[in-house]
Amino acid sequence: MAFLKDTEREQLRQLVKACLLEISKLKIELKKCQKESSKSMIQEHGKLQELQIKQNKEIQKKEAEIQKLLNQLEEKDSKIEELQKVKDQFKLLTQKPKKDLTSFQSNVYLLLPDREDKLENLYEWIIDMGFTELTLQNFEHALRNLERKGYYRSQERDGTVLWKKIDKD
Repeated sequence: MAFLKDTEREQLRQLVKACLLEISKLKIELKKCQKESSKSMIQEHGKLQELQIKQNKEIQKKEAEIQKLLNQLEEKDSKIEELQKVKDQFKLLTQKPKKDLTSFQSNVYLLLPDREDKLENLYEWIIDMGFTELTLQNFEHALRNLERKGYYRSQERDGTVLWKKIDKD
């Protein structure tokens, strides 16, 4: 390069200056673009977070609504089950009495549970079924009659009399 003329050297220097100036301008423009891109990304990220929050709220609303509907279904199922029990009990109450029993004895026999239990518990059961006018003494008398006819048996265990339905079809 020692052989370059001053004018050529000057031209080369100006060309390098122009290139450096252009590079500097491009760097400034690049920084602007990066800042704008960064701002844009921050804004987009903020919008995305807002959308996520909105969606989460909607999901929570939908889940609450689903839970509410599930609870309503449970209530309906429970009511249906209860009504089915009432229907079954009504069917038992309205069927023909067993051949050797009065209708009351037949009702007592059909409505009481199959499990072995104390007189007081069975009495509470029959009262809950709707026989609210029935006294404990009359109920015990009915059970004794059912026992005599082979529909119930009683046995004493630890000083307590337990009654058990005998399946008689």
